[in-house]
Amino acid sequence: MQDASQPDKNRIQIELGQIIINKANRMTLVGCDPIKLTSGEFEILWFLATRAGEVVTRDELYKEILAIEYDGINRSLDLRISRLRKKLGDSDSHPQLIKSIRSDGYLLTTNWVPPL
Repeated sequence: MQDASQPDKNRIQIELGQIIINKANRMTLVGCDPIKLTSGEFEILWFLATRAGEVVTRDELYKEILAIEYDGINRSLDLRISRLRKKLGDSDSHPQLIKSIRSDGYLLTTNWVPPL
């Protein structure tokens, strides 16, 4: 099994602590619990996981996930990230897994432990 620190772009599974993301079967597990994600939510999570520990700009996410340029106004990505946080058990008011980096983008942390 491969972890997010490996640079291999062809990997099919990423493990970040209690989270396992498998691109081949589009399965996401938090602990032993499968999490149902929409295609868009899965793509966001996968992209952030491939860059775990790095700030990913909104522009990068818009280009990669929505195939459009970020115009500074569109908030559809923020809404998807909010739903993704809830499904993963992360706090929307004080996120610890997917952190918003003001005026920059998002950061997927590598040391998050889901709440019991």
